[in-house]
Amino acid sequence: MITIIALGLLAMSACLAFQVLASVFAARYFAQASRQPLGPKPLRGIFLQFSILMVVLMMGNIVQIAFWAFLYRLLGAFADFETAMYFSGVTFTSLGYGDVVLQGRMRLLGPLQAANGLMMFGITTALFISVIQQVTAKWNAAESVRTNVGG
Repeated sequence: MITIIALGLLAMSACLAFQVLASVFAARYFAQASRQPLGPKPLRGIFLQFSILMVVLMMGNIVQIAFWAFLYRLLGAFADFETAMYFSGVTFTSLGYGDVVLQGRMRLLGPLQAANGLMMFGITTALFISVIQQVTAKWNAAESVRTNVGG
């Protein structure tokens, strides 16, 4: 039991490293993009920035789901990678259908992965909210300049 929990905590640490990499990459992209003016069609630019940010952050989560799936396959929990990936995705997102389950002591990994997914999506959400706040401030500043110049 202790070995499985230790393995789960190690996997969680690896996922945090993946999340940090995706978050840093996303933050660097957004820092560069935010230095650009909003342009004549600001909503299009904002949508593109948000879309890229979402894809980068989701890729980080997908890598983590695949990492857990690889771990499950390595431990022999599932016969094929597709099933392991499906179980991992359902668990990481805390969706929990229950149609595919872990057996024996490995069942302890499920709640650890679910807790890990909640934390990682929390980090993803926090970064996304931060970006929304920055874009909103930039939008308001640009609107203020336009209003003062035009009126």
